[in-house]
Amino acid sequence: MATLNVIGFSYRFENFLGLQSAQGGLGEKATRNTNPEAGKEISKAEVYCPRINKAEGFSEVWEIVKDTVKDSLDEHRVSMMLFLDNLPLHLGAYHPLGTNNIVLNRTLVEIVEASTKSKQLVNAFVYSMLVHEYLHALGHVPEAEVRSLVYKISRECFGEDHIVTRLAEESPWALLKDIPLREIEAPSRAMEIVKDFEKPNQKYII
Repeated sequence: MATLNVIGFSYRFENFLGLQSAQGGLGEKATRNTNPEAGKEISKAEVYCPRINKAEGFSEVWEIVKDTVKDSLDEHRVSMMLFLDNLPLHLGAYHPLGTNNIVLNRTLVEIVEASTKSKQLVNAFVYSMLVHEYLHALGHVPEAEVRSLVYKISRECFGEDHIVTRLAEESPWALLKDIPLREIEAPSRAMEIVKDFEKPNQKYII
């Protein structure tokens, strides 16, 4: 299992909320719709779970963020930009009101990446952070409202048993609760922009 030696700390990452049993599943009770070509109903989970499980990098996860919000709330916004910065470890991400920007905590993403071999888990963590800030960018300001909407979107689009929904219910911080974040010191690095953010070809490593 991966260790967090990339930033000078070693930590063995355990499964979160039965991840192994849920990795291949599509979740339950996801909203269903009709596939006009096949003439049969398919669930939203059958659309979005394979996408989040296989997504490569920030841009592909971002496309899923936008699609799920559009599917669930019928709200959409374009021309967003993503910045990576070494924020305090108690802050996952933020959206400066009145801008098109989202700033994501680079160190937290690196902690998750270094602590698990599961692409699904890394993608779910990034999705949870980005969808929260995207809702702020769409005009949903109160934190309680945004947390409720993140859970609603996640459950409708991934099913209640998928790791994305579990993170929405427990909060992404539940994933990090056993990691002694105060003992981790990230190297000082400048803020950087994720190039071609709204194109599905940007890897996590820039």
